[in-house]
Amino acid sequence: MHMPAHPVLQYRWAVRDSRDGKVLVHYGLRNPPQHQETVLPVRDALAEALAGLDGATSLDSLPETVRESEDFLRLVSQGIVVDQKDQRRPSTADHKQTCTRCVADDHLLPGLEFDARGVCAFCQCYAQAEQMGASAGPRNVVDDATLRSIAKGNKDSRFDVMVLCTGGKDSTYLLWYLAKKLGLRVLAASWNMPYTNDTCRRNIRRALELLPDVELVERTLPANAVRDAMRSQFGQVGMPCLCPTVAHVLFFPLAAAERIPVVMQGVEEVQLAVMSYVMRNLQGGKGPSRPAPPSIREQTLQFLGMAAGAPEPPDPFSLMADYFRYQRSIRSSLDPIYGPLDRFLARARQDESVFVPQFLRLQTNTLYGSWGEATALMQREMDWKMPPGQKGLLHTSCRIEKVKDYCQFLRFRNMRTTAFPQSIVEVGAGVYFGLLSREEGLREVAELGYHREPAVMAELLGDLGMSDDDRHSHGETIYSLCDCGTGRRSGT
Repeated sequence: MHMPAHPVLQYRWAVRDSRDGKVLVHYGLRNPPQHQETVLPVRDALAEALAGLDGATSLDSLPETVRESEDFLRLVSQGIVVDQKDQRRPSTADHKQTCTRCVADDHLLPGLEFDARGVCAFCQCYAQAEQMGASAGPRNVVDDATLRSIAKGNKDSRFDVMVLCTGGKDSTYLLWYLAKKLGLRVLAASWNMPYTNDTCRRNIRRALELLPDVELVERTLPANAVRDAMRSQFGQVGMPCLCPTVAHVLFFPLAAAERIPVVMQGVEEVQLAVMSYVMRNLQGGKGPSRPAPPSIREQTLQFLGMAAGAPEPPDPFSLMADYFRYQRSIRSSLDPIYGPLDRFLARARQDESVFVPQFLRLQTNTLYGSWGEATALMQREMDWKMPPGQKGLLHTSCRIEKVKDYCQFLRFRNMRTTAFPQSIVEVGAGVYFGLLSREEGLREVAELGYHREPAVMAELLGDLGMSDDDRHSHGETIYSLCDCGTGRRSGT
């Protein structure tokens, strides 16, 4: 083992405080099999020494009990503590490494590792899961035969399935597929979120004309309540987003009351790639020591329990920690709308006989063929329109989607969260699973909101009553709207 003469923590590693003591946190994705080893407990003496490593201090200046400890030597052997000359430097837009298999790069995903072939850690996780027989999607992915069987046995409701729809590509495909191709009785449910683009609102109306057996239920929330909640979200979690949680809260109790057996939403399998592959326990195998997966009923109740108000993250630096905070923040801002969901969950947990709709997903990796083919199909069958000026096919319904991209990217780059910027991971997974070519993926990445502050940001901040000073003082916004290194607005 080569001992560093002037030790320093490798790029994107940092000492942090947790409830259980000091930890080393990696803000990136390591190559398998270390991809889940991103939060490492360290003893106080070692943590103090690691926090003081600046690349100028010699190894000999460290206490002997530290530099000769098993824990320190393990960090050296894993390349977490390296010599100053071996510390990686931040990539730039012009000088970066891009995966040879997908389109992920270490500029938009700082801390991303690659193998000797130049394949990124995400693609390695996907390949490893496939080799071990893991499904590409979550356990609640459903096929046509199962959906038809559920519908055939449905005698208690006017509807076989509720679709949470936005008028975007994915939810329009879902409406068409379920209502026209499978002939199911569909209730479309739409939360008319203020920043849904007008094109997608018209797409919903056109879908109802072309699918006259589909019924629509639409809900709004008071404009002041939405504005206050979005402003609060910026301060609490660094992003203004409320979707899709509000739709779950508003419509799931209705599905239960109507005894609709299935609820679905237009979320692609690739949008769950991190949960399905990176976070999955890939040690796998079958046997008595491996716990059986929860039933679909229990999975649904667990999911809704998170939407109803997640607990404090058990690990504040886990990939799921921001999701916990996001759910808790929405609950704190919009608590009055949660009453029906709370009452439903209380009954369902106390009484196994209480009807619980199944929360299921389509096998989009198989059904779509490609994003281009799915879009062309919707244009032909549903007269679906792309929002004016939009080129990317990933997210097509929200006017402030690029705000989410931008804030996620800055929070991750500023090492405020271990949660990866969502859209580039989804595009990379789309390339890996054949939903678009690598060239198409690179064009998609160029359209994402990571590269500069989106033009719609000024309009949004004005709507929310947030001044330029709020960028530097409104809670988490300093990490999602500013360059933390200089205190200046990013991009200026």
